Amino acid sequence: MAENSVEKCYERHGRIKPCVLNRDDILALTAIIQRTFTKPEIDRYFRVSTVLNHTRVFSNSAEHLLSLEELGDRIADLSFWIEGWDQKTRFDKNILLDFSKYSIQLNVEGTDPVWVYDTYNSITNYLKNKTAWYCPIIIMEKVILFFITIILIANTIIAVKKGIYSYYLDKLGLLVLWIFLVFYDTRKIWPYSNIRLREDNIYLTRENVSMSVMIVVVMLTILGGTV
Repeated sequence: MAENSVEKCYERHGRIKPCVLNRDDILALTAIIQRTFTKPEIDRYFRVSTVLNHTRVFSNSAEHLLSLEELGDRIADLSFWIEGWDQKTRFDKNILLDFSKYSIQLNVEGTDPVWVYDTYNSITNYLKNKTAWYCPIIIMEKVILFFITIILIANTIIAVKKGIYSYYLDKLGLLVLWIFLVFYDTRKIWPYSNIRLREDNIYLTRENVSMSVMIVVVMLTILGGTV
């Protein structure tokens, strides 16, 4: 095979930390994604999509998609896709950014390694500034569950040794918390992607309230009797 017939495609892909974004953040992110593409490429190849009533809906305008009333106050599922062509028949570059409750994935491909590196870093650096406050909870979820399990076992043993039924009462809340963390899909409360389309009370969000309840339950158990 002749040397001049060999082409290379460079790529970078990775997983982004949990993010909290609002409408303006999404529009700013859209501008970063589209920055190096021509208007004809954007008009023809740019797509942003989400899931609505178990159906994926597409648009070539993020602003138009986010304006749909059916989306409600917040969403977790959002995908960006765009590609460019150096010539009419030759692929040049591609960006795929996928938000969901369970992960945020970014994939950048192109024939220019400098473009791939710069584009990938531009997107990831922007999203780093939008990292969710509850990111440590997601990262350390198994560790948190382990310590709650140890506290629950230790409290139960002490309560049994004391032989007083009232000592079991404060363990009930901890048991419920343990069951919740083990069997409930916590990404419904602390999703990787938390996109708020309308402003709400930042102190009374479900993630804040849930975290507060967890802390109260653990503290009451510790102070209530045993460990």
